Amino acid sequence: MLDCFNRKLELSDRLETDYSHILHYDFPNEFTDTYKTYENSRLWTILEGEISVFIDQYSIPIDNQKFLLLLPEASVKVNIEKPTRALVFELNDSLLKKAYDNLSTDYETDCDQILIKKIFCASESLDFHDTLGRIVKALNSKGKNMEYLLNLYSQELIFHLLQVKGVSQLLNLKPENLTSKAIQYMNDKYMLPITIKQISSQFDMSEANFSQCFKKATGINPKEYLTNLRMEKAKKMITHSSVTDTAFDLGYRNVSRFITLFKEKYGVTPKQYQKNIF
Repeated sequence: MLDCFNRKLELSDRLETDYSHILHYDFPNEFTDTYKTYENSRLWTILEGEISVFIDQYSIPIDNQKFLLLLPEASVKVNIEKPTRALVFELNDSLLKKAYDNLSTDYETDCDQILIKKIFCASESLDFHDTLGRIVKALNSKGKNMEYLLNLYSQELIFHLLQVKGVSQLLNLKPENLTSKAIQYMNDKYMLPITIKQISSQFDMSEANFSQCFKKATGINPKEYLTNLRMEKAKKMITHSSVTDTAFDLGYRNVSRFITLFKEKYGVTPKQYQKNIF
């Protein structure tokens, strides 16, 4: 059982099965540190207590009703104010590949979730929660069939995980993946007046072919993704900037167009949103 984030301790104090490495954390009061993943994705589940994850100065609370998925090479600040126990599953490639090869999953993308690089948080379904309970029971039993059961339940857990909108696409973000590179490009350049034609030219593709490939992988076209990305950023920027400045800072040269898109997304104009906030 671990009470801190330490790579050497994790390697020596983890339960290894064919499909996952399971880490059991037991934190004291008022614990704060930076959590890192390495070569594999990690799935955080909370058994008792609560953690707060800080991303770009925003705090996201995670309790026993939610899970936290971190992609390889992620880094996030974690704060814990009360005793908390967590099970973390390090998901190896063989488990994910088996899931991809055998499960029928949709590739819809929840853009508001995927905007946070390498990190995904969502509520646990009842089936997910039940499977997690069986994993805990198997761990506590320590019987001769424990490893077999853990392998079985790990596959079941991934099955329920992949039913969550956006998870399949997020876990499929590989460096060589066209969609991954396009998403990364848009996340890096959203403040510039870039167009989908310019983005497609980065990959030596026509705009039509690029849009078709992007939509096949994510469920939406790249123009929608870029607009959703900018509107999500606008919602934060508008709290401390004028409407005109926010529009220009997000690459819009036509402020009226920005206002129209914002209202279509959130149901109010940027100015009305500012009034509601303040």
